Amino acid sequence: MSHLPTRSFQAYQVFAANTNVGKTILSTGLVRAAAALSIGAEKQKRAATKAFYLKPVQTGYPVDCDARHVKTYAPLVETSRLYAYPDPVSPHIATTNPPPDSEVLQATVNAIRSFKQSLGHGDKGWALLETAGGVNSPIMSGELQSKFYRPLRLPTVLVGDSHLGGISTTLTSYESLHQYGYDIPALLLFDNKSRNHEFLERYLAKAENRPLIHVLPSPPEKLADPKADAEQLHEYYKKTESYFKDVVQELEKNHEKRLDRLEELGEKARTSIWWPFTQHQTVKEVTVIDSAYGDIMTTYVPPPTSVATTSKEETKKEWRWREMFDGCASWWTQGLGHGSPALTQSAAYAAGRYGHVMFPECAHEPAVKLTETLLETVGDGWASRVFFSDNGSTAIEVALKMALKASQDRYIGLGEATGRIEVLGVDGGYHGDTIGAMNACSPNVYNAQVTWYKSHGHWFSPPTVVYKDSKFKITIPTEMTSTKEPVQVTIDNLTSVFTEPSAKDPRLEIYRNHIRSTLVRLTRDEKRSFGALLMEPVLMGAGGMVWVDPMFQRTLVEEVRAFKGFGTQVEKFKNAHVPVTNQWKGLPVVFDEVFSGCWRLGRKSAADMLQVNPDIAAYAKLLTGGLITLATTLTSDSIFNNFLSETKTDALLHGHSYTAHPIGCAVANTSLQTYRQMESHGDADKARQDWGAINHPTSGNSLGVWSLWDQQVVDKISRMDIVEGVVPLGSVLAIQMRETNGPSGYASLLSQTVQQKMREKASVEEGGDAEVAIFGRPLGNVVYMIASQVSTREQLAKVERILLRTLEGPL
Repeated sequence: MSHLPTRSFQAYQVFAANTNVGKTILSTGLVRAAAALSIGAEKQKRAATKAFYLKPVQTGYPVDCDARHVKTYAPLVETSRLYAYPDPVSPHIATTNPPPDSEVLQATVNAIRSFKQSLGHGDKGWALLETAGGVNSPIMSGELQSKFYRPLRLPTVLVGDSHLGGISTTLTSYESLHQYGYDIPALLLFDNKSRNHEFLERYLAKAENRPLIHVLPSPPEKLADPKADAEQLHEYYKKTESYFKDVVQELEKNHEKRLDRLEELGEKARTSIWWPFTQHQTVKEVTVIDSAYGDIMTTYVPPPTSVATTSKEETKKEWRWREMFDGCASWWTQGLGHGSPALTQSAAYAAGRYGHVMFPECAHEPAVKLTETLLETVGDGWASRVFFSDNGSTAIEVALKMALKASQDRYIGLGEATGRIEVLGVDGGYHGDTIGAMNACSPNVYNAQVTWYKSHGHWFSPPTVVYKDSKFKITIPTEMTSTKEPVQVTIDNLTSVFTEPSAKDPRLEIYRNHIRSTLVRLTRDEKRSFGALLMEPVLMGAGGMVWVDPMFQRTLVEEVRAFKGFGTQVEKFKNAHVPVTNQWKGLPVVFDEVFSGCWRLGRKSAADMLQVNPDIAAYAKLLTGGLITLATTLTSDSIFNNFLSETKTDALLHGHSYTAHPIGCAVANTSLQTYRQMESHGDADKARQDWGAINHPTSGNSLGVWSLWDQQVVDKISRMDIVEGVVPLGSVLAIQMRETNGPSGYASLLSQTVQQKMREKASVEEGGDAEVAIFGRPLGNVVYMIASQVSTREQLAKVERILLRTLEGPL
């Protein structure tokens, strides 16, 4: 992150509320004042300050040249100009061949880096990047500047509009920048008869992180005689130097305070916050996150213990920025990247329109629209109702209440023999941390220390799939085959794992026989009662990124729905007079798609990959693209009708204060619409082709199954001796490591070791930034990476190179 400010290098960007508001005049005054700080530095025994000016985009060149203006009136300043076009128009129409945004952004970063690297030992640097036009003026590609420069997130000096009507444009610009996460330490205006600064000072007095408002003398009117005009500008800059020096000094104070705050955050958090899933006694370093955008988190890290410093001030100088790829997708939430402008705008609009409003017996547009979208996408063909809650675990609690009530209403005396109603599931599944969701899981590390935990179910040991030695290998547990060693089936193509088996494939018969005999034993011999089949379809996340054989889960659903031994049915279903479609059979089938749903695995839902419709399904995490918490439980009328009566106590008595909050619903709508557009536009066609999904003979209209991760890289990892197998599905890449020296499973420290090494490694690109690392979370012996749905191939290639270097090195 060599473009970001440090103790010895300040960097700012200048935005303006409009064109022709004096942005270049004020920029020149600032860098000129910064450069003036070098004068007499040696005599005063202080570090010299070297000033820099950067103009990434210039139109009207060479007649207009802001960098030339700066050099003329501030000759001590080093200037640079990157892209110049002759027509004096907006950049988006200045060229018919616009460079890619990524190229322009990298060129900007490289320019700031070169400024920084040119500093002598002990020198200080002061850099200013001047944007073009107003805050929301477009660059060459048509992207708005406010969005384009956001990945840099340099502290921003906003030049306000001092003219009549300028209050509105200034506040609009300020709010736009603030909404996108910019820090604005200073707002500059010229002093004139409009006195806009007086209103702005009153209005922004209570603003969060309010900027310091500086009022500077207005420049002289431009003269027709170029020589006379230049002379009066020289005089203007000379007379106003003290004003600009005051601004520069205030900016430096703000700069130092900002870094002080960041350096204190880690210790403050360590002594006051109780982190989830964390053994505090073993925490060695707190990751201080300053901001995040796209797949990247910008962190501020202390010097390693190996770096010796003699004082607190020396230690401060050794803190560094580190750019980290969010390899765990911030606990699997990131779908559209951090700081998504589209999600930010949706949230802001809903917050301004509604805030939060009551939901029972009420309707608001975001909730109704989201309901319609869900029923058209993940619920298409089976769901007719949507229940809102706040997180995945709660969504499962709701699903269980729905399913168990439906079963109790259908089967006479259900649960009377044992005093409880249980669930069927898959061993290793994880459904959340609330008590009901915990009890619907087999005993595991997450519920082992919970006193109230009591397992309520039977869990089938699943056949699993991994990619190992360039083949997809399905391992069938011995309890299904009555053999001493597990049976393995090998498949060549990813999409083929999800398609119907060949005649020689033994799995279908094995699965059917095992499931049928198990159901008979549980219900007839053991007299146990069941009210639901609950499972994570395709991929079990927190249980270790376990890829369950799709054929097994399909067969399990089919056999449960066909089984007649769950109880004696009532003669007439409750509310049978209400017409329904998709009447559930056997037991209500509940899919926990909190992790796998909403295009995580490359398709709209894991149910779509299985080609099996559930009766109830829970969605969260990617539902809102990674911005805010929200969860939904979808079901059909055949479940919903069990709660209908004239008595309120028969209703589903579940909810929370912020049910269907408009902000979350609006954000979720934007997220789902974006996922759908990406799919219809073929954004992942290259990845599909890479994995042989597009032209696969059985893929039909589904476009097959594929992975965002490079097939050749995955193949190479699959052939490593230290790897048991790889799971490449959609945005997920999970690597099961072979543990040889320590505990296995969740207790293994192997993935923690790998993740730590990936945090320390850097992807060094030619002309690129060397401070790129990977932030991941340990999961026992499983190393996993999760991309967002907007991750670029270039970004993932960097991650893959780091991953390969780590796995190929000593662990």
